[in-house]
Amino acid sequence: MSPAELIDHRAKIAFEVKTVLSAYFQPHEAEEIKAAQLAWWCDDLQAWTREQVVYGLRKWNKDNPRVRPTPGDIVRILEQTRGKKEAERMAAARKPEPPKASERITPEAASEIMRRAGYSAKRMTQ
Repeated sequence: MSPAELIDHRAKIAFEVKTVLSAYFQPHEAEEIKAAQLAWWCDDLQAWTREQVVYGLRKWNKDNPRVRPTPGDIVRILEQTRGKKEAERMAAARKPEPPKASERITPEAASEIMRRAGYSAKRMTQ
């Protein structure tokens, strides 16, 4: 990501974070504290796409509507989601192929195979 793209990406993340956090209690804080907190959010979330960040923020809000999240809460949701998707992908890749249907051979064909291999069928008599 170029420096300009990174600045744009962080601005989009900051907008989404401010939007979700506006649903929670906002203590009166100095502007420099608010800016530092937003930078912290952007630092922790910039490795994720905007869509992933929005998903994590909304999931947190749905699961914890009364508790204000930290960046770590959202990163944990995103890592768990990525881990589940990766585990599903790996499990799908490991699925064994269904067994192939084996052909049944006739007793005559089995006798012919045995004869060619040098075996002869002995009958048991009493």
